[in-house]
Amino acid sequence: MRILRNTRGQMRVIETILAVSIIFAAVSFAGIFAVRPASPGYEVTDLEKMGYSALHDLDQQGLLTPLVYGAKWSDLRTILKITLPVEVYFDLKVYDLNWQQQNNQQMIYGDSATFANAKNVASVTYSLVGSGATYNPRILVLQITRG
Repeated sequence: MRILRNTRGQMRVIETILAVSIIFAAVSFAGIFAVRPASPGYEVTDLEKMGYSALHDLDQQGLLTPLVYGAKWSDLRTILKITLPVEVYFDLKVYDLNWQQQNNQQMIYGDSATFANAKNVASVTYSLVGSGATYNPRILVLQITRG
């Protein structure tokens, strides 16, 4: 019979296994009590920021005013498709000050049923004051959702 005299290595292995299991249990237990942001509120806010940023950037680049006042609706739709992420669907309507719709062509990306069935739809209102020296305000209403 052979007697093992040095068993310190075996205790280190057992000690490591116990330490790992305690750390794993603590992390799992802390995950239960972690406060997560409410998804619907966070999602709508995110979509609103994204829509406003897209319209503002197009306006700052000088692209939005000529397209709206030139009634180039298909070009505006294409630019919005390029500017917004692929999984984001939009519906843009352009109004004058009397809330008469100016775009006779529907500017929608995605199916209209997508907006009816969507859980989170954000609406962004953006205004343009005019083109050149004329004061002819337009109100852009952009509705966006994730598909």
